[in-house]
Amino acid sequence: MVQMMAEEQHGFYVDFELRPEEDREESISQGMPVFKDVEYAVITMPGGGLVVDKVISDDLLREWKHGNGNRKPPSPFAVVAYEAWKEGREIAVNGTDIKNWPGVTPAQLKMCLAAVVRTVEDLANANADTLRKLGMGSYALKEKAAAYLDAATTNKNSEAVSALKIELAALRKTIEDRDSQIEELLSDSDNPPAPKKRGRPRKNQNEQLGAG
Repeated sequence: MVQMMAEEQHGFYVDFELRPEEDREESISQGMPVFKDVEYAVITMPGGGLVVDKVISDDLLREWKHGNGNRKPPSPFAVVAYEAWKEGREIAVNGTDIKNWPGVTPAQLKMCLAAVVRTVEDLANANADTLRKLGMGSYALKEKAAAYLDAATTNKNSEAVSALKIELAALRKTIEDRDSQIEELLSDSDNPPAPKKRGRPRKNQNEQLGAG
């Protein structure tokens, strides 16, 4: 089974699999069982509460790209995930991968993955049913995940403010330099340099000889 995971920003996952299925027409035609690989999308909600299997078809890909009227919005993430899976590329989860979060112990990580909690964001937003699957200490772990995300957001905002201050300081310096250049040009135009004095023209050689 070939499988890859992607996550939609609204909070569900899409896995892709190849499943062998019998091709009935070919089996009847050849008088023997004939199987073919069929591509499936496995849609799972965080917590594992809902799993839906769908055959990858042109209609499904069209629905992912353009949506289905007012019932379903487009899911471009799924199209990108499917194309990456076809090319053998891995797709990172949409959020903070729980496998890279230092806030969980190895045992807690196993419990999270078994409960289909793959990001810190999923853990921070876990419902009561998912927390029951995570077992003892799950509520404290949920609060820990939420605090981690809050701190990360605060740090990100602080970095953004610092970067903005640096940009403003550079802009202010540029404006001051430009103002100084303008003042210098205006000063030069108000005080033009005095014209050079012209001396008596030199006599040419014939005039000098005639005078002699």
